[in-house]
Amino acid sequence: MARLPRVVLAGYPLHIMVKGHNSQPIFTNDEEKRSYLEWLRDAAREYDLAIHAYVLMPNHVHILATPKNEVSASRVMQSVGRRYAQMFNHAHGTTGTVWEGRYRSCLVDPDAYFLLCQKFIEQNPLRAGLVQKPEDWHWSSYRHHVGAETIPWISDHPSYWALANTPFERQLTWQKAVLEIINKTEVEKVSSHLNFGWPLASDQLLKQLTPKINRPVVPRQAGRPKKVTNK
Repeated sequence: MARLPRVVLAGYPLHIMVKGHNSQPIFTNDEEKRSYLEWLRDAAREYDLAIHAYVLMPNHVHILATPKNEVSASRVMQSVGRRYAQMFNHAHGTTGTVWEGRYRSCLVDPDAYFLLCQKFIEQNPLRAGLVQKPEDWHWSSYRHHVGAETIPWISDHPSYWALANTPFERQLTWQKAVLEIINKTEVEKVSSHLNFGWPLASDQLLKQLTPKINRPVVPRQAGRPKKVTNK
């Protein structure tokens, strides 16, 4: 079955994920993580991709970002992926691909699902059991969003700004939100939309997107269509 084209529209957030080949580790030390983030920062500036949230996990990366144009995300991921693979192979004396195929992405409804996706991303180390407290994982945007550090190149989304009127109130609200573990249904919903590329959006937004996109925006029902009989 042919792979459907990505759903990418300028101004709409994207949840992006890239994995290591065969789910193998892609980060073996902190210097490699720093290099990846530096190249992500530089490419995002060059290709007009606003980075809202991210997490570097041992064998994959999640990014939440809004493209200024329809090629912003692809150019950023190609640039970072190529530079990182060259560095990784040189450092480890290996050849060939570092990544498991192309990156995955899904359009995110900025009003209905943005904060859920940001929470999904920044809560990832906690759900994976890598840390007991999310602030103990230094390779995500969580510490930025709770005021533990400042990451100048993070572009906070209006949905995050709307959490409260002052920085301290926003940070406290977000800290409480991330400490509440996402339920299994929500985790599966975010994961499935990302894996299959279906927009994570309300019915209202899906109706608005349909005329703009030359592909289905929801999965087709399995099986043959029912026959219509004349009575």
